[in-house]
Amino acid sequence: MGCLEGKTALVTGGSRGIGAAVVRTLAAQGARVVFSFRGAQDAADALVAEIAVAGVSAVAVRADVSDSAAIASLFAACDAAFGPAPNLDILVNNAGIGSDGQDASLRSGSEELFERMMAVNAKGPYLVTQAALPRLRDGGRVVNIGSISGKVSQPFAAGYAMSKRALQSLTFSTATEAGRRGITCNLIAPGAVATDFIAAVRARPGFDEGTARATPMGRMGQPDDIAGAVLMLCREEARWVTGNIIEASGGVAL
Repeated sequence: MGCLEGKTALVTGGSRGIGAAVVRTLAAQGARVVFSFRGAQDAADALVAEIAVAGVSAVAVRADVSDSAAIASLFAACDAAFGPAPNLDILVNNAGIGSDGQDASLRSGSEELFERMMAVNAKGPYLVTQAALPRLRDGGRVVNIGSISGKVSQPFAAGYAMSKRALQSLTFSTATEAGRRGITCNLIAPGAVATDFIAAVRARPGFDEGTARATPMGRMGQPDDIAGAVLMLCREEARWVTGNIIEASGGVAL
C-alpha cells in the first residue's frame, strides 16, 4: 500500500516533463489524480492509459490555467471525479511557460511574452489555489513548482524570473492563509531539468555538459528528482513543513 492511498490530487501541467513525473509518482503511491494539460493531447492520453495499467485512476483535462473559465471546468472535473467538496488532498501548481527560444531579456524582451509568462506562471497558480482552498481537506498539501530563477539575477530572462519570484510570494501567503487548517504550502525550486521545457537552450552545443560541470552533484536534474521532492512534502511526515522554498538543483544554487 502506498503512502498516499485514498488521497486525491490535482496537478496542473501534468502531461509532460516534471508534471508527468509528479502524476506518475503520486499515482504510484495510491493517489487518484486529475491533471491539466494545455496542448499535448496524445501525451495526456498516453499517461492516463499508463496509470490505468497500474490500477489507479487518472483524469486528464485540457485547461489553460491563465483562463478563469478553464479553471472552473478543471475543478468541475475534479468534483466529478472526487465527489462533493471538500474533496482534494493535494494540489501541485506545476503548469508554466518559459520563453521557448524567444528573446526574453530585460533589454529587448517583448511585452506580449512578458504578459503571457506572468499570466500562466503567476496569475494561473493564484487562481487555481484560490479555487482549490475550499476544496482542500484539513491537513492537505499545496506544492508549487518554481525555479531557482526566482532567487537569482537573470537579465537574459527577467520576465520569467519575475514570474517565479511572484510564485514564491504566493507560497508564503498560502501557507499563512491555510495554516490554521493544517494545510501546508511549500515551493520546489528546480535548477536545470532535462525536459523539453528548456529544449531551446539545451540545443546549444555543450549546454548539458556545462550544466553538469557547474552542478556539485555532477549531472543535470531529471523529472523524477523533482517528483521525489514533491512526494516528500506530501507525506504525513512533512506535516510541520510549510512556507519554505526548497531548492532541488543538485546544489547548483549554492
